[in-house]
Amino acid sequence: MTDFGEPRSLREAFSGVEVLVHAAAHYPRLSLEPQQTLDRGLCELEAVLDAAAEAGVRRLVFVSSTATVAPREDGLSTEDDVFTTCPDWGTYHALKWHLERRVRAEHRMEMVVACPAACLGPFDWKVGTSALLVATARGAPPAHPIGRITTVDARDVAHALVLLATAAHPPSRLLLADETSDAHELLCGLARRYGAPAPPPALCADRARALSNLQEEDAARFGGRPALARELVDLIVHGPRIDASRSRALGIRYRPLNDTLDAWDSWAQRMGLLPTSRLELRT
Repeated sequence: MTDFGEPRSLREAFSGVEVLVHAAAHYPRLSLEPQQTLDRGLCELEAVLDAAAEAGVRRLVFVSSTATVAPREDGLSTEDDVFTTCPDWGTYHALKWHLERRVRAEHRMEMVVACPAACLGPFDWKVGTSALLVATARGAPPAHPIGRITTVDARDVAHALVLLATAAHPPSRLLLADETSDAHELLCGLARRYGAPAPPPALCADRARALSNLQEEDAARFGGRPALARELVDLIVHGPRIDASRSRALGIRYRPLNDTLDAWDSWAQRMGLLPTSRLELRT
């Protein structure tokens, strides 16, 4: 058992490890305490980097996010598009930017950064992006802002991480993304898939932020989770258009969204996340 607050446990876990995949960076449940979130995230990352260096880890593959990809007005964003300063787009974007900047500054071992888009598919135990699927399948399509969502199958991300861990000369940064959809059109398609009511009209960015802030405050006060997380609002509103051709050139093949959803349906039903009646309606 390792603990970010116990460097010795990290060093023991990393002993004899040549390549480490760090997919456990701090992920805030809410966006209400940006400085506290940033302090915790950087402190935990520093503990991992120090322990890895002391244990003699040769390469660290850090799982970041396409939230760190700077949008381009003249086309698709690639691995070369990095924010020069922290974007003022909410707690999640700020945390991911600072973590990735710290990773790029590390020189005690080889550092590789993977930036996946919104992950969908089976084994999403914490119901992250899959919250959109759960809400829709249960008959309550969520409120959402105007914008776009770029998705990727979590199993394809896993394949890419193995490739980055084992390649002789991996790229220093790799974007992992497949299909980009208009957020409202995607939710309409999910509603049809699960025989659910149509989603509400998309909100402008300011109204969506205000709604998500209120829901997060209620979640902090009374427990539970917001139906519309601020993180999701910011990701949809500011989502860049991604060029993932570099990952495809490395041999990564992305599953079609329908295949991803089929696999998620099967897994989510076994986990009790997806009502059986919805699957019966779909079939």
